[in-house]
Amino acid sequence: MSYTVKTEIEKSLSHRWEQLKTKKTSILTYCEQYARWTLPYVFPLDSTSVATEALPIAQDSIGAKGTNHLANKIISTLFPAKSLFFRLTIDQEMRDIIEKAMKADDPAGDPDDLKQKLEVQVTAAEGELLKAEHRVEDHLDMVHFRPEAINVAKQLIITGNSLVYFPEDKSPVQVYNLRNFSVCRDVAGEVVEMMTRDQRAFETFSKDVQDQLTADAAFKRLHKGNKDYQHDTNVTIYTSVKLHDDGKYHVTQYADDVKLDVDASYTKTECRWVPLVWNMVQGEDYGRGLVADYAGAFHAINVLSNSLLNIAAVMGDIKIFVDPKSMIDINRLEASASGSYHAGTPDAIGTAKFDKLSEAQFIQAMIERYEKQIAAAFMLTSDLTRDAERVTAQEIQQNVDELETSNSGIYSRLAATWQYATAMIALHDTDFHGVGDGIVPKIITGMDSLSRAGEAYNIRLFMQDLAMLNTVPPEILAAIKKPQFIKVLTQLHEVDSESWIMTQTEMDQRAQAEADQQQKLEETKAQGGVQKEVAKGAVQGDQ
Repeated sequence: MSYTVKTEIEKSLSHRWEQLKTKKTSILTYCEQYARWTLPYVFPLDSTSVATEALPIAQDSIGAKGTNHLANKIISTLFPAKSLFFRLTIDQEMRDIIEKAMKADDPAGDPDDLKQKLEVQVTAAEGELLKAEHRVEDHLDMVHFRPEAINVAKQLIITGNSLVYFPEDKSPVQVYNLRNFSVCRDVAGEVVEMMTRDQRAFETFSKDVQDQLTADAAFKRLHKGNKDYQHDTNVTIYTSVKLHDDGKYHVTQYADDVKLDVDASYTKTECRWVPLVWNMVQGEDYGRGLVADYAGAFHAINVLSNSLLNIAAVMGDIKIFVDPKSMIDINRLEASASGSYHAGTPDAIGTAKFDKLSEAQFIQAMIERYEKQIAAAFMLTSDLTRDAERVTAQEIQQNVDELETSNSGIYSRLAATWQYATAMIALHDTDFHGVGDGIVPKIITGMDSLSRAGEAYNIRLFMQDLAMLNTVPPEILAAIKKPQFIKVLTQLHEVDSESWIMTQTEMDQRAQAEADQQQKLEETKAQGGVQKEVAKGAVQGDQ
């Protein structure tokens, strides 16, 4: 994005930024606390600098463990490594157009044959689209999308909000936390305004911008300010992205109080700023994170862990007491070597006994109770598996399936916002412009992946029921209409079998092909027999 400036100085965006910041003050306070319980570096205190080491540390690591695990789980589901999260497909409207054209060319054609030819044509076209998908995959690797996606997932889990920016110059993806971006939404929840805040050193700007900033600072020193720009002076960049009446997002940018020459606009599907939320409450501008849902459990663990740590400190603080009436010389005893002899009785020496074991066990049991709640929410299956000698694989898989289903809502939300926006921007950056002309990006991970897992499970049940035909007595099996029976089973198990179960026409064609092949085989054998007899006769004639 260019940073040349206009000649005039206009009112800065800093005032608008402060207005939006004021509206989220309480949210920022909550997010700081949520980060303390989980990963403090994700959302540190506003006063924390790079050189500050005193980040607050939670007394229990379940929050950090759960956040890291769930973040990686979400990203591996939404954006799998070594594969693309969407496929370019021919939409139904284009399929109907192709099918109508094929019917016009062959009005008397068999419907099943027509459908089969249509699938062949569509498959061939989608094979060409595979090249565009590979270009997108390489582009996302180039802009370091996946490593930044992990940071986005952590911010969503902890603070409930994150903003992803895809630079137009194809440089690495940038991720903003809630402290450095603000949003405004309408009643329907659509974003109508976004603002981001960045800081850059004065020396990184072009000469024109530096001159404008210096002139503006000199003017303010005479009237109301004394800011002076040096090479290492931080300059704050404010970027405003607002939805206008033309249905496009228009971008305005300032460096401190100097307006930069940025004149860009994007449609809703092409906007390069993508605000994301974990959970959205109607009427609010910002989302809620998963940690907020379990704030009570996190708070209880933190308090109980502190209490347990205090008890451990008391029990671990060993003090040795000596009876003052005894003849033992404490200084001599302390300085003596091992195995030396001293006057006195052993009973005169002892340690303080604190009967706190039962209290410690009770606190530990309470901590484990709340940890199981958090483990269930953060998909920590190992922490939920019962403590037993034999835990079946089916039990483990059942836990995994249950946890996956419980988080299906976030998969659906991020598929509609994050995945689709990423696909559209990446396609644009790789110069693919076919979307909207009969081609659509179809998300194949996340909730869709869970749906396919459910379909696979239904197919397994369908095949198991189908295998029961082998146990049916022959006289009864002969009376069953097998095609109709298969159709009923597919409907009961909600299995889409149209693409992989042959139609009656295809079965007839296959039977005819097998009959023709068998006939050719018999003719070949017959011809071989004749040639053998002829050869035998020729040998006998020579003799």
